[in-house]
Amino acid sequence: MKKTILLISAIVATAFLAGARQPQRGYRGFLEWSSSVRSENFGDFYLDGEFGFRRQTTFYTGLTTSHGYQIDPMFFIGAGLGMERCGSLGNWVAPVFVEGRADFEFGKFTPFADIRFGANLAEDFGVYFSPSIGYRFNWGRKMGVNIGAGLTLAGYTAEHYEGTWFDKDSFEMHYVGTRHHIRPYFSFRLGIDF
Repeated sequence: MKKTILLISAIVATAFLAGARQPQRGYRGFLEWSSSVRSENFGDFYLDGEFGFRRQTTFYTGLTTSHGYQIDPMFFIGAGLGMERCGSLGNWVAPVFVEGRADFEFGKFTPFADIRFGANLAEDFGVYFSPSIGYRFNWGRKMGVNIGAGLTLAGYTAEHYEGTWFDKDSFEMHYVGTRHHIRPYFSFRLGIDF
């Protein structure tokens, strides 16, 4: 526990002491490792015919890249794509998005906020929305290291079934079509800008 607190304190101190040069007008690109976590309830039928829920935590990991134009030292607009995979379920999140980003500078403190909006091309298409906040560290003349966290909403389309109990021992499932759903994730990103 003491090592964890010491590590977090060192990261926070570094963030306040290490300033980053503000981005310059022109082309700007990002390459990021992204990781998302989600916890949800799944319904199960048990051998005795009872229905219950179990909680499962899923982890997605992958890469995203975005490219665009730095309008001034503060504002960026661009477009990107990514791929994240959940190994335990075999599910994918494959966003194609437009991105807006604001890089702030308060003395040596250089936080950022960004927002991504687009489509999740995996699992029969859905909406994609991901706002995040983070910190940018200077890495050379024109590069920076970015650490961010936020919320991701990834839509998908799935088959929908409804069940009917005919009596105490008889249950039947009926296909009723497809429906659009949205999964929320807590997301963490680590990457570089160039």
